[in-house]
Amino acid sequence: MASFRKRGTAWEYRIRYTDRQSGQYKEKTKGGFKTKKEAQLAATEEESKINLFGFAENGSERISNFFDDWLEIYKKPNVKPITYTLQERNVRLNILPRWGNYRLKDITRNDYQKWINELRGHYSEGTVRRIHSIFSTAMNDAVHEFRILRENPVQKIKIPKQVDKSSKVAYFTREQLERFLECVKAPVKNAKYQHSIQYYAFFTLLARTGLRVGEALALTWDDLDFDSKTITINKTLVYPLNSLPYLSTPKSKSSERTIKLDEITLKLIKRHRINQKEVCLMYENYKPTKDNIIFHQHDGRWLRTNVVRDYFKEICKRADLPVLSPHALRHTHAVHMLEAGINIKYVSERLGHASVKVTADTYLHVTKKIEDDALSLYVNYMPS
Repeated sequence: MASFRKRGTAWEYRIRYTDRQSGQYKEKTKGGFKTKKEAQLAATEEESKINLFGFAENGSERISNFFDDWLEIYKKPNVKPITYTLQERNVRLNILPRWGNYRLKDITRNDYQKWINELRGHYSEGTVRRIHSIFSTAMNDAVHEFRILRENPVQKIKIPKQVDKSSKVAYFTREQLERFLECVKAPVKNAKYQHSIQYYAFFTLLARTGLRVGEALALTWDDLDFDSKTITINKTLVYPLNSLPYLSTPKSKSSERTIKLDEITLKLIKRHRINQKEVCLMYENYKPTKDNIIFHQHDGRWLRTNVVRDYFKEICKRADLPVLSPHALRHTHAVHMLEAGINIKYVSERLGHASVKVTADTYLHVTKKIEDDALSLYVNYMPS
């Protein structure tokens, strides 16, 4: 509650409030206003800041308290659910274990840089950049939005570079992909739903379209146009840990796309559609989907991301292949298309990348080979 008094020819306000962190009463006073009305307006604005932000002044807020409120109040209502889930997970698993008991003002650039260097020993450059981006954004808000820090203590931080980016792109060679898909297709003794070809269709679709796993899981039969032989990607399935799945918009605007299916994939998807109905009739507890989903659980619900991932790894082991993740099939499709000599702009659009540069940087080892091959063709063409 604010009170006002006149001191000489000027007015001042005094605000009494309870500090959230310490639970103690505090006062904030400011003078020099020409009229009482000016003091009242300034006091109202200051009270709204105190009530809205609720953070301890002068950087005394604990990192754990600050991030809890920053995420819940300021980020959750303003970002997509999938973005919030990723940010909350990074804060909970990476930021708070190291910094939770610190006060904002206790963070030093040297300590923070050492931590970033340590993270690079455990995570890729991209993952560390994402963690740092969350931390730095929060500190910028502490400076510019909440005014509880004078400057961002984690500015101009260096993220150690990835020496060989191409080596981090995991994919199957043509021979490995063939062996993987043959292993998926082969009947497994005592398997619960032996007649189902769902996983064979699913992994083949990923390998021959470059779809992200969430994009493929979100597909319904309405997204397929058998006449034009195309599939439309306009959503992705998000399956948070210990929570219900939900459909979200794709990763970016460029991820919304319609791509062509080759004849082999098209025939297999048609076969899967018939097989899906056969399996429902064959097994009593295998239920048809109510949502027209192309790939679903036995009870008709969305197929779980972790189930797909676990089954993929099981197939890798069974086929005596490197144990990768399902995302490797996206890389596999991109690499195979580029090796086949397909225009990189087309590959970029098919994958839904934001730019051709993203594609070129990601598959540097392939694009270098294309560059060398193209130069060799030019040299052979020109007279010596």
